[in-house]
Amino acid sequence: MLSNILCEFYMKKFFVGLVLTLLLPLTALAQTDIYIRGSGKLFPIALPQLCLKSGESKANREIPRIIAKNLIISGYFEVLNPEAYIEEPGKCLAPQDVVYSDWSVIGAEGLVRGTVEQAASQITIRLYLHDISRQRVVLGKEYSGSSEQIRAIAHKFSNEILRFFTGQAGVFGSQIAFSSKVGRFKELFVMDMDGSNIRQLTDDRGLAVSSSWHPAGQMLIYTSYRKRRPDLFTINLLSRRIQQITNNPDLELGGKFNKDGSLILASRSSGKESDIVLMRPDGAVIRRLTRPNGSIDVSPDWSPDNSRIVFCSDRSGGPQIYVMNADGSNQHRISFVSSNYCTSPVWSPAGDKIAFVCRAERGFNLFISDTDGSNPLQLTSYGNNEDPSWSPDGRYLAFATTFGRGSVTHIAIIRNDGSSLTQITHGRNSDSQPAWGPLPH
Repeated sequence: MLSNILCEFYMKKFFVGLVLTLLLPLTALAQTDIYIRGSGKLFPIALPQLCLKSGESKANREIPRIIAKNLIISGYFEVLNPEAYIEEPGKCLAPQDVVYSDWSVIGAEGLVRGTVEQAASQITIRLYLHDISRQRVVLGKEYSGSSEQIRAIAHKFSNEILRFFTGQAGVFGSQIAFSSKVGRFKELFVMDMDGSNIRQLTDDRGLAVSSSWHPAGQMLIYTSYRKRRPDLFTINLLSRRIQQITNNPDLELGGKFNKDGSLILASRSSGKESDIVLMRPDGAVIRRLTRPNGSIDVSPDWSPDNSRIVFCSDRSGGPQIYVMNADGSNQHRISFVSSNYCTSPVWSPAGDKIAFVCRAERGFNLFISDTDGSNPLQLTSYGNNEDPSWSPDGRYLAFATTFGRGSVTHIAIIRNDGSSLTQITHGRNSDSQPAWGPLPH
């Protein structure tokens, strides 16, 4: 995989017209009473088919299915088997008329019910979160929009559920870009973070690799061999317009925009060495941040405040993780786990952790540590696990993994404590180098 060798659509704005209002003047339960943050117990929740009050729509079935998948991926919930439900699927009841004993008897502690009204192409969906033990609605939302916005609505309410129970909204509705084999080539794809809605972005008929997001979420920067030599390109996820950024014989890899999109970090390789460079969005190099000393310096990533940069270098022998100031000063090593090969560092959104990959336990495994290298934690322990990318909230990492089975890699998500590993791509070809995009506006 290219990241090993070198150490290493935005969702269409289908929220247009989406109206979000609080349904009820709820006297919500004090969230501190039912927080599940840090708890090893999964919260049992039921998601029956919604009531279809008018029109014809698949939303009454699709929304519970999407929310259920989201909550399972979150690692905080146990979604109860619908075959155990006593209530008739799609039964229309006012929120105050729910028979809570039908749900407590099957072990549910939470319940999501709601209604769907379809009129021509417009849809109105009301969703309620019930606390079974207290027999009351604790969260209610109404969403109005087009029938094409069903997935968006489900993601929105999933985020609200996670916010209610953990104090922090979820990242459902965000997207992950990745590279995947298409015949003998590699092309860029993008998908929803739950692995659904996969779309091919490029048809470069070469290698399209090492993508990362513009902070506005509408563009990716990546390295492509579309003109038979590796240069940096951008692709607009709405128009699919591709623009060439660099045009020279060197290999530019791992381009990363800063937080306002005005600067790009990248590694530039020429001959037997590679350096970290800072450039403008037009590809003009502003300065070289690492010195030409015969070493390979690659895989740069910004700290969230753009004051520091983490990168990989083999200046001490094997590849290890280093940090420097944004002007190139104070370069120092931070990886001191028991491995002679560490690569692919990425800075967490909160700025307090760095994730990276090290060769350990007869494979490549994910680690995280504090930004000075202290408190390292190994997240995976079998197979090959590479190319970590943080979720926008810092709770999860997407990465490429073999799951200990052969050489084909798939994209998976794992919690930042090493729990709740979930495979999200299932194709026959290798998927690699995930890049988790920002939350949609």
